[in-house]
Amino acid sequence: MAGSGPRPALPSPRVEWPEGFAARLEGFVPRMAARRERREGAGGSTVLGAGEEFIGHRPYREGEDLRRLDWGLLARSDQPFVRRTRREAAESWAVVVDTSASMGLGTPGKLSAAAALAAALATVGARGGARVQVVTGATPPLEVRRGAPLGHLLDLLGGLAAGASDGLRGLLNSWRPSSACGLVAVLGDLVGTEPQDLSVWERPGRELVLAQVLAPEELDPPGEEPVRWFDPEGEEVRSSAGEAAVKGYERRLEAWLERWARAARRPGLRWSVGSSAAPFEDRARVVLEGDRG
Repeated sequence: MAGSGPRPALPSPRVEWPEGFAARLEGFVPRMAARRERREGAGGSTVLGAGEEFIGHRPYREGEDLRRLDWGLLARSDQPFVRRTRREAAESWAVVVDTSASMGLGTPGKLSAAAALAAALATVGARGGARVQVVTGATPPLEVRRGAPLGHLLDLLGGLAAGASDGLRGLLNSWRPSSACGLVAVLGDLVGTEPQDLSVWERPGRELVLAQVLAPEELDPPGEEPVRWFDPEGEEVRSSAGEAAVKGYERRLEAWLERWARAARRPGLRWSVGSSAAPFEDRARVVLEGDRG
């Protein structure tokens, strides 16, 4: 019932890096770059960008070479657009880290997993020549460029705390990627949001990649012993016990995840879900390569 006992503290409110994280990250980046080169050499493509593959249109910007205009589209729509290539889309990324209170749940903590994944994506993107902006809502956005010291990025991400901002919901109201941003990677539990909420960050020629992070106990809750449920961003605390309560939770979770899976059928949108206990290397490969291989 609601109000049954004091509101518990968040179990993992701050970032704790995985064991040997800096060394693992230093090793992962060149390996990921080599995988990219092999895939591109074999004719594959990744979200990092390769060649001049056409992926959509974007509005014409004043001062651009008029030879880039899609004259056929201009004639049909009476609006100037240029053809957008995968190489151009790869030049600017935004890596968004959810810092809402619910990210302080789990063992390992969801915020820690998202921060490790953000560090990997930002570093790989910068090495590939992208201008990467790390956005948290709790601190000013950080620009990451090729050759920048890794310590600055890790200091920013390592200092994050769950509940220090309104997280993803706040960013949806206050922040928009630049029109030139070709990749927006959203890292968080997506709690409190639905697929339609993220549509404000979608646009032709942009990839919106959602890497959902859930705690092991959220994905596989205990089925027999009593469970205390609470809303980390509200005040409700209630107790429930037994298989029936867990089955109800599992049905709601399955329906919610299915809505995200259906949304991922939209062009330019990809979604994956994984445990906060998963190695950051595995999740980063899913985001960067668009598959689970």
